Amino acid sequence: MPKVFKVALLIETSNRYGRDLLYGVRDWIQARGEKWSVRFTEQARRAPLPGWLADWKGDGIIARVDSAQTATTLKRSKLPVIDVSADRPKSEFPRVSIDNSAVTRLAVAHLKDKGLRSIAYIGDQRFTWARQREDEFRQLMAKAGEPCRIYKGPAAGKGSAGTGSDSELRGIVRWLEKLPRPVGIFACNDNRALQVLEACQLCSFSVPDDVAVIGVDDDEVLCQLCDPPLTSVLPNARLTGHEAAAMLSRMMHGEALASQTRYVEPIRVVERQSTDAAAVNDPKIAAALRYINEHACEGIDVSDVLRAVPVSRTLFDSRFKALLGHSPHQHIVNKRIERAKQLLFDSDLSITVIAELAGFLSAKLRTNRTSNPAPR
Repeated sequence: MPKVFKVALLIETSNRYGRDLLYGVRDWIQARGEKWSVRFTEQARRAPLPGWLADWKGDGIIARVDSAQTATTLKRSKLPVIDVSADRPKSEFPRVSIDNSAVTRLAVAHLKDKGLRSIAYIGDQRFTWARQREDEFRQLMAKAGEPCRIYKGPAAGKGSAGTGSDSELRGIVRWLEKLPRPVGIFACNDNRALQVLEACQLCSFSVPDDVAVIGVDDDEVLCQLCDPPLTSVLPNARLTGHEAAAMLSRMMHGEALASQTRYVEPIRVVERQSTDAAAVNDPKIAAALRYINEHACEGIDVSDVLRAVPVSRTLFDSRFKALLGHSPHQHIVNKRIERAKQLLFDSDLSITVIAELAGFLSAKLRTNRTSNPAPR
């Protein structure tokens, strides 16, 4: 009989990220076929360790190690532990965590693709992952030579940032009123983004025309409850859970793993109405952006855009690149790549079908027909 490994999963079910971690663990178990007897308690994020852990006789643990106290308790167990938290700069255990720098780059690139010249960040000083996103934001703004507009909120231990208190909301309102508009706001997570949307209502700012907002985690229920629905960066928590399960298995089989962090990049931006705007002052370029957003996956090229928005090719290319930092052709390609990523994640379609639905095969066929016209 194969050994049945007893594994504790100390992961919350109160948000999408935690649930996707659990799905990732399940995916690995099913794919590998290894026998695991899972001990699991439904819980919220940063909940106290369950009471049953004290006398539980298991083989390994996957946990959100959010505090030094939790780490100390888990070390006393003498069991293999894999950490799947991003709440601390370092971990005493092998860790799989979200790549916060990649999250920031993806969010900022999305806002810039909308033509937004002013971009700001709203964080939460209580959490390491939020400070890491802020650090990357600062570096991006410095590299681009752009102003670094940041709302930090109360520092750790000095308030309840992210709780939606009236005092916190008034602080966000005052910050928004000082920002140039139109502006793109990158919020450290979906809850923070929800506060920004509420503050915009109090300021009578239009979203996304005055203020475009993007969050992180793509907690679908929360994003759909927002008004307007919230654009969000989708992290790859399922892959994180999958990798954590693979690492724990190796440790339970006797392999020693270094206490290092393996970072997992996010999947994509899930766009909803909170960033669905072309925030450029040039009406021709704004119209071109709308056309590309609607038709990029239909095999169009720049000549199609110019037929929809008549302007000279040379002038169009130069104005587009000046406003968005890349060519119209690259913008079309970027939209197709976004669509392909979405289909890869959300469906079981073949690569060929995905390429066709994203517009890549249509564009290739069109190119071939143009360069090799059929004989008359």
